[in-house]
Amino acid sequence: MCLPSHYSPIHLIGIQGYSPTMSTNAAGNRRIVVGVDGSENSQKAVDWAISFAHSGDTVILLSAWSPVVVPAEMAMSYTFDDTAARQILDKEAKRVATAAANRGVSIASHFENNDPRNAILSTSSDLIVVGARGHGGVVGILLGSVADYVSRHAHVPVVIVPAK
Repeated sequence: MCLPSHYSPIHLIGIQGYSPTMSTNAAGNRRIVVGVDGSENSQKAVDWAISFAHSGDTVILLSAWSPVVVPAEMAMSYTFDDTAARQILDKEAKRVATAAANRGVSIASHFENNDPRNAILSTSSDLIVVGARGHGGVVGILLGSVADYVSRHAHVPVVIVPAK
């Protein structure tokens, strides 16, 4: 596999029982899920996934937003607005549309009102690609809480694209 030099090193976390070809799906028929949160690292992960994908593969841009759970004792009505999260996903799909089309790669967007970790893991895929850090703050300071969780619980190979 030949990767652009500005993406190295890439951390591929293999899952026992899976081959380097990711799945039984032939190149050109694979589903590559990429976590999208609007961060620079998430954009790097999307770019890496498109550069890795073969013609005919589908790169699924997945964004998930989980509102803060309010204790029942607060007894107030709340509305959760996921407009900003959906706009980030739409903007990212538009940003990469030409590059993907030039490689013969399909782009699909998927949004869930769910914890990002669970959304990524529950989406059918042959490979998961995430940035090492998104907007995780102190919890995600080294690897990223989503990347860490996904790499530990995925049943398919995971690529973690580093921050630098």
